[in-house]
Amino acid sequence: MTNRPEPRPPQAMAVTLKYKDAQEALLRRLGQAVVLHWDQLPDDLQDLLIDQAAIVQDRDETAHEAGDIESFIRSVKTTAIPKETPPAK
Repeated sequence: MTNRPEPRPPQAMAVTLKYKDAQEALLRRLGQAVVLHWDQLPDDLQDLLIDQAAIVQDRDETAHEAGDIESFIRSVKTTAIPKETPPAK
């Protein structure tokens, strides 16, 4: 029998992502996907993501507090993506 330590719950870490300028659109899409499914995430995961978002570094030097991020998530509206109309023949 091995003595494995109990897994610790996830916590916000003082780390950030390094990505190329061309990958920023992918990061924005992923962020939007998370916000679109926000209400289905467990409360503790929501709290973790807000805390992490507040401490990551960004290319924009503007500081964002956890309360600002939570207010943003609660205030954004979803919009249906319009269906593409077939090209006229």
